[in-house]
Amino acid sequence: MSQYIKNKKKIDLIFEKGSTIKGNGLLLKTYNFEDGLVEFGVSVSKKLYPSAVKRNLIKRRIKEQIKSLGLVGLMSKGISFFMIYTSREILSSKEIREGIVDLMKKQGL
Repeated sequence: MSQYIKNKKKIDLIFEKGSTIKGNGLLLKTYNFEDGLVEFGVSVSKKLYPSAVKRNLIKRRIKEQIKSLGLVGLMSKGISFFMIYTSREILSSKEIREGIVDLMKKQGL
């Protein structure tokens, strides 16, 4: 079962000390908390997409692809990650899936 990161301290730690991998329109930040939980979050910049409707559309697409690929199950226990959307255009679900697969290869999964 996938869990979303809700702890503000964990989110801050991921952004401050986590490792970063860049891909096609996506950025993956990971950090090993060594707590046995695999949690994730999704972020879309309000600066790039002022419309909440567009931001939510992109977030839904990313979350769906993370779940369908089983990315949470592939991560080692204790590693939490944040997927950040960096593309200036709205990508289709297929393009997002390809971007996530590319990031997984770079991560070594």
